[in-house]
Amino acid sequence: MLFKHRRLLEDLRKNGRKATAEVLSVTTLGVASRGRSSPDEDLTRTWYDCRMVLRVIPEDRAEPPFEATVLTRIHTLKTSGSHVPVWYDPADHAKLAVDYEADAERIMKGLVELKRLDGLLDRSSHRTEQRLGVAWTPVDDVLVPIEAASHAGDGRVQVTDWPVEAVHQAAHEAVRFVRANAATLLPPRDGGWDAWFAGRDFRIFQPQGPVPATEGAVDASNIGIGVALAVISGLTGRMVRSEVSVAGVLASSGELLPVASLKDSASVARAGFAQRLVVSVGNQHQLEQVPAKLKQDRLFEIVFAGSLQDVIRLSLTKKVVKGFQAPS
Repeated sequence: MLFKHRRLLEDLRKNGRKATAEVLSVTTLGVASRGRSSPDEDLTRTWYDCRMVLRVIPEDRAEPPFEATVLTRIHTLKTSGSHVPVWYDPADHAKLAVDYEADAERIMKGLVELKRLDGLLDRSSHRTEQRLGVAWTPVDDVLVPIEAASHAGDGRVQVTDWPVEAVHQAAHEAVRFVRANAATLLPPRDGGWDAWFAGRDFRIFQPQGPVPATEGAVDASNIGIGVALAVISGLTGRMVRSEVSVAGVLASSGELLPVASLKDSASVARAGFAQRLVVSVGNQHQLEQVPAKLKQDRLFEIVFAGSLQDVIRLSLTKKVVKGFQAPS
């Protein structure tokens, strides 16, 4: 009888009434699946044949609830107390069909929304997970944390979690620039900074797992300013302020090069709950391309920097973290 279910469902969609039904009891009669390549959100590759006892609640409140037993196919296993969409014949309550397609669509939309909310939590974590050596920068369509950690070594820079070569190049150049200009970027240190850098390795990584795929060298190299800021934060004891994100290329000369699209970087930063985006003055001419709604947002601002010193001033806390010990 189960093969008749779809035909009955199609007929009731045309001539019947829609309702929500509470599952009073369910007995599984069989299970089957097809294919293995469907995404996790696609629930239609698996189905269950079952017998359900339902309490149907019509949309028209003038109609009283009624109970019905139905043989049906469903894509997600149900338990007593759960609800399913149904169609029924108001003149003959024995003619009832569970709308298993609408049920699967509803659940799949819920899974997508849950992933979206999880993503929002990840992107907003910079507001609560502050620590030294971490800066946030827009990459592709995600606000990404970049962490710089040092350990004893011989002056090398290692980039992990990031397969794009342009990212490695940008990170190496950023660390190299901080090292070459440590006298002006970092506080004085007995014995100077060059010998210290020569005996340390830096690991540049994304502390929340693999990063999103980048669109290419231009997009990837935008992490340069973020890497430099993360290094400086870790060595000065001053955290990057929780509301700040940075984006742009740090040239070997120290010049701050603009991001390809100020509009995109600003949108990603705001979506990640940043309240300030620091970029190069070279992006000022693109300000008119930023949506008016974003420019008028009282909780968000775009600030232009002419040098790495400006980025430091606009991004780092003024006070050193309590208990911070300068590198020895």
